[in-house]
Amino acid sequence: MQEFDEFMEVVREIRKKCPWDSVQTHESLKPYLMEEAEEVLGGIDRLNAEDDSRNLCEELGDVLFQVALHSVIAQEEGLFTIEDVISGIETKMKFRHPRIFSPEDTEAVSLSWEELKARERQNNTRISADEKTTAESPQ
Repeated sequence: MQEFDEFMEVVREIRKKCPWDSVQTHESLKPYLMEEAEEVLGGIDRLNAEDDSRNLCEELGDVLFQVALHSVIAQEEGLFTIEDVISGIETKMKFRHPRIFSPEDTEAVSLSWEELKARERQNNTRISADEKTTAESPQ
């Protein structure tokens, strides 16, 4: 999506050239993420009370900026990219919605949300253990 790619370029430029943003860390940004999330909640209240969708849209944009900035910092640190974030949430949502994305998997379709989350945690624990074993194995 062209708009998203352009947005990410803006975030990267801000991270490089803004004196304040360029020195931020995941830890230093925590209060701002909390503040922006609270403002989204306020935006939802305004939407319900005043039919003000513009405010909610703006506040969601501020949260998106926080996610993008954290992702850029993580990429600089060699941890993950925004593409990894997107791929991870896509995979998670498909796994947690088998009725939509895997209706032929009758076992998964029969599981509750909590059971799906437990299975997901079990799979992630197994993958993490396998990654650790692989990383420790001599090549």
